[in-house]
Amino acid sequence: MFEEVGPGGPELDPTAIFELMAEEGFTLTERIKEAYFPYRYKALHWRIADPDVSLFGEFNVMNIDVSSEVKLPVQDFAWEKSDERLLSELSILDDISRGGGGQLATMRFLPGVSSPEIWFLDRFHTFVKLDLDYRDYLDNLILTKGVTGWQYLFADVSLGAREYDSTLESLRTMLQVLPEHFADHDYQPLAARLEARR
Repeated sequence: MFEEVGPGGPELDPTAIFELMAEEGFTLTERIKEAYFPYRYKALHWRIADPDVSLFGEFNVMNIDVSSEVKLPVQDFAWEKSDERLLSELSILDDISRGGGGQLATMRFLPGVSSPEIWFLDRFHTFVKLDLDYRDYLDNLILTKGVTGWQYLFADVSLGAREYDSTLESLRTMLQVLPEHFADHDYQPLAARLEARR
């Protein structure tokens, strides 16, 4: 339904970007540097063509340099005064809002920490830290194609709770449909994570 790639290109050498980030106190690991992609962002919003199946996804993911500069609008997510400090430390990695879900994946850059934390924010379920780093996030985005709620597979939540009914249904459908279309990907680790959170 929508696809866009931001400015940049494969000829861009990110060495100077990493050096500048290091000067600002963010010395990234080689693992994280290897996951850098040379476009400001990549965005996709899709739905499955089969009218009998409800499955869709989206992402608007930024490279790590751009993400470090795009701060979270704290007032939109701080339900409690005590949340403001943490939220003020987050910057946007993946703006998942085109479909109206109001979700964001964010990174928490802390001085002296070489791999930023990944936090998932949902206007309905507040926010949760993910068991992923930046590279893991991108790898799993490729696997899941941005299916709604995939991030909860890496969160310490119980998807059996009633509030997650639509998320659970989306993930179940994803694990039925995507392996049929992308047989070269291994979806078993995601299936195991879903089972562990039911």
